[in-house]
Amino acid sequence: MARLLGRRRPLLVNIEPTHRCNLACSFCDKASPHAPQMETPRALRLIDELAAAGTCSICFDGGEPLVHPDIGKLIARARARGLRVAMSTNGILIPKRIDELAGVSVLKVSLDGDQEQHDCGRGVGAYQRALAGVQAARQRGIDVALRMTLASHNVDGWPAMLRMAQALGCKALFQPAIGSVMDQAIPAGVHSAEVTRYRAAIDGIARAQRAGAPVANERVCLQHLRAWPEPRRVRFCAGGRIEAAIGPDGKMFPCGRYGRHRNAPNVFTAGAKAAFAALVPPTDCANCWCTLTLATCYLWRLDPRLVQGRIPLPLRS
Repeated sequence: MARLLGRRRPLLVNIEPTHRCNLACSFCDKASPHAPQMETPRALRLIDELAAAGTCSICFDGGEPLVHPDIGKLIARARARGLRVAMSTNGILIPKRIDELAGVSVLKVSLDGDQEQHDCGRGVGAYQRALAGVQAARQRGIDVALRMTLASHNVDGWPAMLRMAQALGCKALFQPAIGSVMDQAIPAGVHSAEVTRYRAAIDGIARAQRAGAPVANERVCLQHLRAWPEPRRVRFCAGGRIEAAIGPDGKMFPCGRYGRHRNAPNVFTAGAKAAFAALVPPTDCANCWCTLTLATCYLWRLDPRLVQGRIPLPLRS
């Protein structure tokens, strides 16, 4: 309705209560062990304000959101306000905080192939601890989506990820390891996969999806991601229109990977509704490489290709 009526509203919001993390992944420049965290009273008030502004869904992101000491209170407040709650996590602290996750609709857990591949990028022992987190969530009936970052050390490991997803009763999401998690305009880094191997992996994932493998990426998003690292303009960006991301310091951006060096309104000083109204929706983004953000953009466009392979219907070119 927001698209049809031409209204801007923060329907889908990522909240980063902390940039602290219990891992130091080779392809992440976002985590910082001494970064500030959202103060709990401010975070609770923010959730109230977002609900009043029309937000439907919150995803707690990071850093590692489960590092925040009061993440359970934030989840509970969001659920009490009628919001759908998701979370992106490395999975390690899920067993310890499982009781606080009861209201979460889906946990997006980072897994990067087999044990050797995962631990190569995230640290020795990370795989087994993440797997234990996935299993704990599944035992509690929480939906889990495995998220694999295709990097130089694991780009050929996607078949193992799909086998694991099948065994765990999950789906798997795939996206490239870009140059900076904080700014997707930086297309590649030393950790990024070689382009030919990366595109071969995306092609293989797309074929597996057509054969019935549990791939969560929409087909149109895989087609878009295949272009990485060559810029591919998104002329129908949802950022600042129905989507926003809020860092631990309260700064609000159109999406989680919109360059953090840019000026941004602050929800703690202006209020959530006013901060969103002050956002300038991107007009020049040509490097959208997050599959979930892409899906939101195609949703904003009302693009029928989002359901390709799920509901038979004629598709426009």
